[in-house]
Amino acid sequence: MKVQQEDFQALAERVDRVLDSIKELPEDGRMKAMELKEAIEAFHEYALRKLVRTFRETDAGNELLYKAVEDPAIYAMLFMHGIIKQDLFTRVAAVLEEVRPYMRSHGGDVELVKVEGETVYVRLQGACSGCSMSALTLKDGVEEAIKARIPEIQSVVMAEEEVASGYLPLHVIDDAGNLEQSGWLKGPSISEMEEGRPFRFAREKCDIFLVRIDGKVMAFRNQCPHLGMSLDGGLVDGSSIICPGHGFRFDLSTGECMTAPYVQLEQFPVRVEDQRVWVRLS
Repeated sequence: MKVQQEDFQALAERVDRVLDSIKELPEDGRMKAMELKEAIEAFHEYALRKLVRTFRETDAGNELLYKAVEDPAIYAMLFMHGIIKQDLFTRVAAVLEEVRPYMRSHGGDVELVKVEGETVYVRLQGACSGCSMSALTLKDGVEEAIKARIPEIQSVVMAEEEVASGYLPLHVIDDAGNLEQSGWLKGPSISEMEEGRPFRFAREKCDIFLVRIDGKVMAFRNQCPHLGMSLDGGLVDGSSIICPGHGFRFDLSTGECMTAPYVQLEQFPVRVEDQRVWVRLS
């Protein structure tokens, strides 16, 4: 029977049901069934990797591959076999999405600020912010969840509070002195930025796109986490940006992908002084 695209969810659910039924088999039968599953998956992975390598041999093949990956079924299959890999930031963001409902039920929330090496920096919000239980919430909730699912993460710490991540109003004035000595990068003047149009800000070892919307400036890494395409040529539609490569849509207020779950832009702190934009990477 020819499988239609709309059957993808049903097929995935069927796989889950069969795997659940295997768990009920006697040990010998269960081991043989799992061995067959692993053999079939290894065969599929081998063939898929050869197919991907063939596509990548030509520019036309690359374009077809990028187009194919837009299909959720194809993306899921390549991701399952490790041919497409999410970056560490995206993996941590996915874990936080799992604990977020619990935290919100207690009047709080958590923001992923950055991931550096084996350390995750977060900021607690709402009822969790500044209260005597913040450390306990972080330790027992967020940190344990992240470490359990991402073993390479060794520590989860609170981010500094003096600089908010994301965007700040244009009238914000800084009195901290020399921003460059504090790790800030000097960006363009406000007059160089057109409202609602991405502005590329590239320096050694960093490529950022800035965008100005409704009197606010936001900064993100100039890389779509889907397949690494640049975003500075993307279309800004209201408060979202559309990747020019494959049409993935991102919410510019949060960096969250509205097209695929658990894919998120890396956002940087921004401040404005004397009509000059400053960005901090760490």
